[in-house]
Amino acid sequence: MTLPAKLQEIVDDFANMPREEKIETLIGYAESFPELPERFKDERSKMEPIPECMTPVYLFVEKQDDGSMLFHFDIPPQSPTVRGLAAILAAGLNGCKPEEIIAIPADFYAPMNLEEAISGQRLNGFRGVLAHMKQSAVNAMSG
Repeated sequence: MTLPAKLQEIVDDFANMPREEKIETLIGYAESFPELPERFKDERSKMEPIPECMTPVYLFVEKQDDGSMLFHFDIPPQSPTVRGLAAILAAGLNGCKPEEIIAIPADFYAPMNLEEAISGQRLNGFRGVLAHMKQSAVNAMSG
């Protein structure tokens, strides 16, 4: 499995952590969760909802002039686990080309052993967010 370098680094980091450190690191990602840029604050109707998540998660995708992609999330601060998972995806995939994102296996996170730290329901939401990001990459390539 070939992942973008930043995402591979995150996967490798989590793979070698004990459960408690995974939780602390996930909380660290939640605390560094990038807030929605001000220019999108009034654009929520243009954001894509992610229905696979029980938490309200909205995604806005930008394609840069160089063809790379940026992903912006709007997730309530009361959902630190979900914010942490989205921050991992943003940290690992922002700046990637659409073809790199499309090539990511749906189970790329398996080596992270996240099931030690979070529920299967959260992992389903994580997989759902990735699926929407991949679909956005497909859309970016076709239009």
